[in-house]
Amino acid sequence: MRRPCPFCEQETTSTECEHCGRNVTARRRKCKKCDKMSPHAEEICCHCRTAFGSELAWKIPLIIAMFVAAFILTIIVNIV
Repeated sequence: MRRPCPFCEQETTSTECEHCGRNVTARRRKCKKCDKMSPHAEEICCHCRTAFGSELAWKIPLIIAMFVAAFILTIIVNIV
């Protein structure tokens, strides 16, 4: 059964694409710039070479801010 590879969009018959060599069943993510699929394990898009941002990029500063706020609140509650 021939089906298109989600990465290079060429027809393939196996789980490993004959054209790009990638596993067609591998986890993938959509590039925000070119809107095409790229392997999740790769750090840059295989089509437009745009670097993927970290999924934790906005979460880490938020966690630190919440920790600092909780620490300050604890000090204020213990003083009063």
